[in-house]
Amino acid sequence: MPPPKSEGRPIYYHIADEEGHVEEESAVGYALTFKGNSVEQLTQALQEETSMDDVVVCTRHPSNGKLFPLRLQLPPNSGTMHVILVPSST
Repeated sequence: MPPPKSEGRPIYYHIADEEGHVEEESAVGYALTFKGNSVEQLTQALQEETSMDDVVVCTRHPSNGKLFPLRLQLPPNSGTMHVILVPSST
């Protein structure tokens, strides 16, 4: 029997302020289930979810914690992702 089909990848996200700062420990985080596999699709889904028009989807570098934009395809597995939405004007 094949494994059950996944309903999508869990995406947990925070929204940065105009200066690109995120207070993740005190700020409320949000979640969405995402069924696509490209950064463009994820960006569009998050824009629809948040009603924000112009954002950059970023993640934290594992070694130094700095934000960097997602540019290529998302990881091939459907594992949980944690991202930060940064207004593109910052």
